[in-house]
Order: sequence, then structure tokens, then C-alpha cells
Amino acid sequence: MKRNFDIARAKLLVDEISANLATLPADSAKHAQLRAEVDALKALLDRPDASPVLVESRMKSVHGLFDRAAAELRADGIRAGMFLEDIGRMLGLD
Repeated sequence: MKRNFDIARAKLLVDEISANLATLPADSAKHAQLRAEVDALKALLDRPDASPVLVESRMKSVHGLFDRAAAELRADGIRAGMFLEDIGRMLGLD
């Protein structure tokens, strides 16, 4: 049985991730792709008609970007491991 994807929980998590990424220098090119993907996901979640399937797909993309950038993010003070675990749990990856 397919579990229901929790859009409200995703919105809270993405807001927290976005706030953490906002602490990085604005001109940080190395995190630009991750920041752009998180911003796109945040915009999608702000839509009243956000499709759970589309949100889940974007969450997978953010998870992959976080996974690839985890070491750099940790060096910049971002709690990448915690976000990876939370996203993974939401996506049923654990």
C-alpha cells in the first residue's frame, strides 16, 4: 500500500532548509543549484494545488543535491545529515 505523502510536513521541512541555506553567503556559487532547487520546491509547496507526486519528485532532487553537497554544507555549518535523514524518511528511503 502506498503511503500518503505529507505535504504539510514537507512544507515545514523545506522552510527550515531554506532558512538554513539563507545563512550561507548570497554569492556562494557552490550552493546555487541546491538553493535554486529548494526555492523551486518551496514555490511549489506554496501552491494550493501542489501535486503530491510532483512534490515528492522535487524532494528526491533536493535529497540528491544535499547528498552530493553534504561535506561542503557541513563545513559551512549546515546540518546536512539531519536534513538528509528527514527527507529520506519522508520519501521512504530509510
